[in-house]
Amino acid sequence: MKTLTGKVRAVQRVYLKLDREISKVQLESGMHCLSGCGECCKKPDIEATALEFLPLALKLYDDGRAETFLEELQNNKSSTCHVFRPYVTNFGGLCNEYPYRGLICRLFGFTARRDKEGKPEIVTCKLIKTHQEKEYQQAIDNIKNGKRIPIMSEFYTRLSSIDPSLSQFYPINKAMEVAIETVLHYYAYRKRRKPNKMEG
Repeated sequence: MKTLTGKVRAVQRVYLKLDREISKVQLESGMHCLSGCGECCKKPDIEATALEFLPLALKLYDDGRAETFLEELQNNKSSTCHVFRPYVTNFGGLCNEYPYRGLICRLFGFTARRDKEGKPEIVTCKLIKTHQEKEYQQAIDNIKNGKRIPIMSEFYTRLSSIDPSLSQFYPINKAMEVAIETVLHYYAYRKRRKPNKMEG
């Protein structure tokens, strides 16, 4: 059985692999998120698992912010992601905890799902399709020509294997809440050693 810090490191290794693969997709196609865009974060029905927010929860604990953050989540009546901060305009926004964002936040835009025939089908946003038509088509052509693209379900499977008990889907704010409660419960009767570089 992995320790909590072992699980966090395992999650981070999955993220590191995914981020590298996405960077390659972006480089080969030219696709990229629009500057300052946060439209996908505004969706009110995003679901996630507690496991994908375990690194964030541990970071909050190490910073002495876990209890306050948990209270904010419990009092938050909005279904929009709690760490998303929209700009004053109707377009755009930013993530207050970007390095510790969840798997769903990393997957969307430059990954694929499998169609009925088992072939990769890119999953991206309308803005990229509209404003980067050439690059979007290049990504489709790359896939047809055998270029690798991360498959969403495969990364969920990798993550779930770290701890199936933390792999239940919740609304995104509830997922963060469960992750923080997991960390607080774990350290209720344990002393937390100094975090290493990867955890922090």
